[in-house]
Amino acid sequence: MVKLKIPAGDFGLTWRAGPELPIVSSHRHAELELNLVLRGTATYLFAGRRDRLVRRSLVWLWPTQDHILTDRSPDFDSWVAVFHPLLSRKHRQLTARTSLYSRRLSERDAGWLHRLLGAVARAQTPAENNAGLEFALLQAWHLYVDAETSLLQEVHPAVERAAMQLRDDLTLDSFEQLAAACGLSPSRLGRVFKAQMGVSLQEYRGQLRLERFLQIHESGARRSVTQSLQDAGFGSHAQFYRAFRAAFGTSPNRYLRGEATPGERIPPPHERRDPSAER
Repeated sequence: MVKLKIPAGDFGLTWRAGPELPIVSSHRHAELELNLVLRGTATYLFAGRRDRLVRRSLVWLWPTQDHILTDRSPDFDSWVAVFHPLLSRKHRQLTARTSLYSRRLSERDAGWLHRLLGAVARAQTPAENNAGLEFALLQAWHLYVDAETSLLQEVHPAVERAAMQLRDDLTLDSFEQLAAACGLSPSRLGRVFKAQMGVSLQEYRGQLRLERFLQIHESGARRSVTQSLQDAGFGSHAQFYRAFRAAFGTSPNRYLRGEATPGERIPPPHERRDPSAER
């Protein structure tokens, strides 16, 4: 379970998310979440299905619903809003069974919601933030109900099984062993996984390990980079450096110091796993 850092007294958070390191491991949280894609493409995997997001896609992610966002295009840009359970439970018309997958808004509606979420993000006081979040929640729901159907595809059961197993065992190095557990040959699993997830098995595993490294190293415990990368499943400094450089476009040391060139982005630290809430 992911614990979101929502300030006390606030109904939720709103922020922009781009093409930086994908949070690709399956995760869930107690808050209702919406994503509005402004530019580019990405893919959600949840409940055994693959949901392809494109410009103007609006998707709802329900409390405790496991979801994986992967395959973000280089120009990906989106709004993310999360709503405290007290707010989402207040409005009974918001039901998961009528909004399982993304829908595509019209140009006019997507533009309106984009401006509204921008205004909420610029709120100066908790009262403004809360009023804006509640209004945005209801407006987004209304737009979703009237929108087009999603770009949805079934996901091969072996792909979901492989993704879950890699998430649960970051030290897994044998793709032959993984393929056998999923009931496919290594070559077949590799092809299907790449086609449906948008990244290779190797890339996916590397992203999971990077995410785990950041969770460990930024947890506040006094750990060396070497200790953290080993605990995250990396077999060597070279393997870690290659994966980190590919994901961030910068070195681990520069990233950890908070430095970035004009073209680089550092992910916002809104999501942190609560170890005590893990299953």
